[in-house]
Amino acid sequence: MHITQDELDKFQNDSMNTEEMIAFLEHMDYCDYCLEQILNFEKSSDIQAPAYMKDQILTKAATPTVQAGKTVSSASYRMQLFYCGLKTAAGVLMALILLFGITEMDFASITPDHTIQTEIPERPSLSENRSNHLYHFSQEVNRGLTEGSQTLTEYLNEFSNKIINGGK
Repeated sequence: MHITQDELDKFQNDSMNTEEMIAFLEHMDYCDYCLEQILNFEKSSDIQAPAYMKDQILTKAATPTVQAGKTVSSASYRMQLFYCGLKTAAGVLMALILLFGITEMDFASITPDHTIQTEIPERPSLSENRSNHLYHFSQEVNRGLTEGSQTLTEYLNEFSNKIINGGK
């Protein structure tokens, strides 16, 4: 059941009570045909703005209050842009200083030796079969993690040294 012309007129004149308005809007929510009808009705009714409204808008826009707000907004945007540019320039300057100013420093002498423990002494077997396998498994996992972390550390040190020394 679609909306009637009477319901459409009541909606346009805002003369529906609350229950009718709820039912009308719920119907619009699931009925595309009626929604299209009301949208077409809205487009067909040519509502003109009053002739004096243009003058009122232009007069209000020319007031010092509106002009000051516009100026503040524009200045605020420019200040934000200037501030962001200044922060970016400072960051680039610091990066260049770090890149070219600290090339003589040897960071390898500062870092401690990264060798952790390469050989783990064998423990006597805990029990014959099951515990021995679990112990060897955990030892292999530990050895793999240790070697992997050493390799990663060496790679990161080499990479950072190349960055600091300008690719040398």
